[in-house]
Amino acid sequence: MGKLSTFAAAAASATALVALAGAPASAADTAYNTREVTLTATPNASMPSACVSRDIYLATGNYKWSQVLNNARIPNRDIFIAAGWYTWSDCMIPYNGYYNQHSWLSKPGSPMATLADTNQLHLSGTYTFGSELDPSF
Repeated sequence: MGKLSTFAAAAASATALVALAGAPASAADTAYNTREVTLTATPNASMPSACVSRDIYLATGNYKWSQVLNNARIPNRDIFIAAGWYTWSDCMIPYNGYYNQHSWLSKPGSPMATLADTNQLHLSGTYTFGSELDPSF
């Protein structure tokens, strides 16, 4: 009886592995590079920028890259990304009386990709800012 139950368990495991191997792969989740920051109503160019950065491995494919400012997702752009490790950075840059938001993706040996909101952002208070990459496979 012991050999029969061992055989049945092995057969069930093999069936489960075949079922898993045949299942379609799901698309990757949206990736985020964000942080919370408190902004002043009267920024000046001598103030330090608020930045967030991370290293991320991205698969080859098309992505929608959008800047995040609380619930807003603009500007955005469609971008084709080659597989590899990237440094992903976002900054809220103070100028005299306003802010600009900038995002960068860099991979050694490749040109840097940029996304910038060049509108004069007159903000005061606490905000979540950064960007997101949504794979559109």
